[in-house]
Amino acid sequence: MTSGIPFSAVIAFILSSPLMNPTIFFLTATQISMEMAIARTVTAFILAVIGGLLTIKLFKHIYNADAPIPFIKKSSDKSLWSDIYGNTKYIAKYFSIAILLSAAVKALIPPEMITRLLSGNAKTSTLIAIGMGVPFYTCGGSAIPFIETLMELGMSKGATLAFFISGPATKLETLYAFKSLLGIKVLIFYLSLTFVYSYVVGLLYSFI
Repeated sequence: MTSGIPFSAVIAFILSSPLMNPTIFFLTATQISMEMAIARTVTAFILAVIGGLLTIKLFKHIYNADAPIPFIKKSSDKSLWSDIYGNTKYIAKYFSIAILLSAAVKALIPPEMITRLLSGNAKTSTLIAIGMGVPFYTCGGSAIPFIETLMELGMSKGATLAFFISGPATKLETLYAFKSLLGIKVLIFYLSLTFVYSYVVGLLYSFI
């Protein structure tokens, strides 16, 4: 690549970076469990490796392209305090949404329904958890209180891990970035890999 960055490395980074960072690790370890935090970290790393290797096989033509990978450059005219304020507002907004969702789940959904749907058959509960990622995943940290509530009501650890893997893939800004910057073929590859991987990993983790 003329940009000097292998396309496989770009895909590996994009696959893994939404799944884990130091803040998400800390929140997962303190609010759910250290085991889940480690599981999220390990699965994010494995997904990045698999995605990078598959990219080399499936998108060989991109390595021979003359044009560099297009990246969005952030504007540098914002001050540090402006960035901190904006990020704080963003986090506060989605944490508030997560707390409201958690309260609504506790008040409106019978615990036995959660137990039946998300703690029973591993194949079914994992699929349901992946489907939940579409409407209920907002950002990495704010999803934790919501999932913590579901786990208290009986959600299995395999379904939880599947949600944490598949959720970031369905965020609108992620989908838009993939389609506009990397094209529809890469977007389809990204979604297919993430959903299949989250299902398989969720099933395996259910039996550990």
